[in-house]
Amino acid sequence: MSHDKDVALDQALDLFWKQGYASTSLKDLERATGMHPGSLYAAFGSKAKLYCLSLERYATRLSALRAELQVQAASPLDGLADFIAKAHPLSDADAPLPVCYLVKATLETSKGNQAIEDKLSDLLTQNDATFAAVFQQAIDAGDLPANSDAKKLARQLSADLAGLCFYALRETDAAVIKEMVTDLTDQVRRRH
Repeated sequence: MSHDKDVALDQALDLFWKQGYASTSLKDLERATGMHPGSLYAAFGSKAKLYCLSLERYATRLSALRAELQVQAASPLDGLADFIAKAHPLSDADAPLPVCYLVKATLETSKGNQAIEDKLSDLLTQNDATFAAVFQQAIDAGDLPANSDAKKLARQLSADLAGLCFYALRETDAAVIKEMVTDLTDQVRRRH
C-alpha cells in the first residue's frame, strides 16, 4: 500500500502540475493513479489534501536537488546558478511543464481553500529562506559585499524565477527560455 500510495502521489503530482487543481477532476485522478475514489480518499483524505501533499513532495524533491548541487559547487553562488541551470523545471526537459509547480499553483489557485493557500505560502516562504541562507553563505565567504542583504537578494531571485516561469507559460520557443535562464544564472554568478 505504501509503495502504491507513493506512486499514486507521483502520478497525481504530474497531473496537477499539467492541468492545475481546478481543472483536475476526480475521474482524472482515478485514471492517472489507477485508484478508485474510495481508495483515493482512504489514502489521501481529499482532493485538496492530495494536492497539498503533491506540492510538498515537489518542494522536497527540488530542495534535495538544490542541496546536492550546492554541496558539489565551488561556491554558494555557483551552486545556486547550477540549480537554476540544471535542476529547476525551467531547465529540466523531463518536467511535466517547464515551469515551477509552486509558481504555477500560485497563479492558478484562487482564494477559497485556506489549506492550499497556507501550504503554498509555507513552501514559498521556505524557498525564500533557503535562497537567503545561500546568499548569506556567499556574504560570509566574501563572494558578496558584507553589506549585502541576503533576504532582499533571495526575494529578488524568487521574483526573477517566478517572472520567468510566468513568461515560460506563454512562450512557445524553448530557445528563448533557455537564453533567459542562462542570463539569470550568469547574473547570479556575477552578483558581486
